[in-house]
Amino acid sequence: MEAKIDYQASCHCGRVRFSFRSPAITTAARCDCSLCIRRAAWLSPRYIPAADFTPHGNPSDLGCYLWNEQVLGNYFCRHCGIFAYIADGENGKDGYRVNLGCVEGLDTLALAVKIIDGRSLPVAGH
Repeated sequence: MEAKIDYQASCHCGRVRFSFRSPAITTAARCDCSLCIRRAAWLSPRYIPAADFTPHGNPSDLGCYLWNEQVLGNYFCRHCGIFAYIADGENGKDGYRVNLGCVEGLDTLALAVKIIDGRSLPVAGH
């Protein structure tokens, strides 16, 4: 089994903070669905299991845009507007994808990028 690293992340203003455990991040994902193409975020290459993810603790700091048949919660900071993470399923029970631009010390521009063809799927394939 691949070793997991503890990652810390935050929005631009620092109010929204979250953390997760994941194998070393060496690639990013970009989705071409109508939402992702507009926000241009570098996403974690796979979903992070809920057991390995600690979401931001103060819900009043977060806005949530429900997407994809109202099951993908797209969370962003209400103060600076930065998209932080996606929670799939109720309370993220099916996992999370994070905006890698929020991850402390990670150079997203140095990552290889895999394109997710969300545009062609009946339900966007985050």
